[in-house]
Amino acid sequence: MKDFSASTALIVEDSTVQREHVIGLLRQIGFGQVLSANDGINALRTLEQHGMPVDLVLTDLDMPGMDGVELIQQLAKRRLAANLIAASANQPRLQEAARSLPGDCAMRLLATIAKPVRLEALQALLNTAPMLALADLEQADAAGGASAADIEQALAEGQFFPLYAPRVALDSGRLLGIAVQGRWRHPQRGLLDSAAILPALAGDTELAGSVVLALVRQAAADLRGWQEMGLASIKLSLPLPAELLDDLGELGRLVAGIQSQELKPASVSWEISEAVVAACKADALHNIGRISLRGYGIGAVHCGRYEARTRDFACFPLSDITIDPLFVHEAAQRSHRRPLLEGLLAMAGKLGVPVCADGIEKLEDWTLMRELGCSAGQGPLVGEPMPAGQFVAWFKENRERLRNCASTRLSDVAPPAAGAA
Repeated sequence: MKDFSASTALIVEDSTVQREHVIGLLRQIGFGQVLSANDGINALRTLEQHGMPVDLVLTDLDMPGMDGVELIQQLAKRRLAANLIAASANQPRLQEAARSLPGDCAMRLLATIAKPVRLEALQALLNTAPMLALADLEQADAAGGASAADIEQALAEGQFFPLYAPRVALDSGRLLGIAVQGRWRHPQRGLLDSAAILPALAGDTELAGSVVLALVRQAAADLRGWQEMGLASIKLSLPLPAELLDDLGELGRLVAGIQSQELKPASVSWEISEAVVAACKADALHNIGRISLRGYGIGAVHCGRYEARTRDFACFPLSDITIDPLFVHEAAQRSHRRPLLEGLLAMAGKLGVPVCADGIEKLEDWTLMRELGCSAGQGPLVGEPMPAGQFVAWFKENRERLRNCASTRLSDVAPPAAGAA
């Protein structure tokens, strides 16, 4: 018999009775810690609050909000669990779950099992399955990790560069701005998200700041060029990582990177995560306030994921907020997401700040967010993140398409939403 006393499991199940049943089974099997969540969205929040991956996630597949299949994809993307068991009373859904796991994923799918989950079957599975150890999951993450010397060399060789995600008005399709996403053109591993390396550099704010500064300088130069071409009204939205918020010197370097292109502060917005808002640390709030006083916009992104309260948002000098893609994707088909969307929009209305919906992939989601009162949007339907050299051509080729999207009514493209798809 395996010893699970040092292992942590997460149970994801919308039925309270079945959730408590499976929690009891895992405790009988001997798991040292058993976490629980009632849907995929709360599962991700629970894992983020836990602060490290768990040994096992056992998830139902048929849940409102974010279902199990979508959760599996998020777990694989974020590497939040070493092992997975998917459960459902619906055999086709079990087959869909098995197909949903990416081929290059480090997380191991132990089994798909039929509900109701029974002690003998679950115990036999866990005692015989070749489970991935947390240390092996962490090693898979570290295998592609980069040292300080690697990053310094990448900076010297100009391997960090920005991609631009267009942001448009949902009521007209008019281009409002561009959100910057950093990439690392790694010589062996291809394109990597530069934001993923910043937490590992939290102890070296100067090196982390240098990575962000490389993106800021290039983005500022690109914006200056577009303004000279006549795109004077667009705003540049730049990431402001939590790792740098306590260091006024590094923040000063970033601001200097904007000033070097003689850009007006009003044409730039610095974006912080809702996690920063929820933490509401005095030093970070003070430093963000100093940037705001210079005339720069301050945006909050990933909103909804960390459940910051209205009073937390009210402490920050925010110029806009952006709803996380988790809630925007397929929102028109998943009616259980609407209360959260409506709550975020109502809060923003009280604060007097506009809202952007990130992750718009379908026309019905565009129209739903517009009809709920969201003013701006970005995502694959608007335009995939692109290098600077493609932006002007994209703008010319897509103006008419975006105007047509803005003129569509929800009743023209989607039936009334009814629960999770």
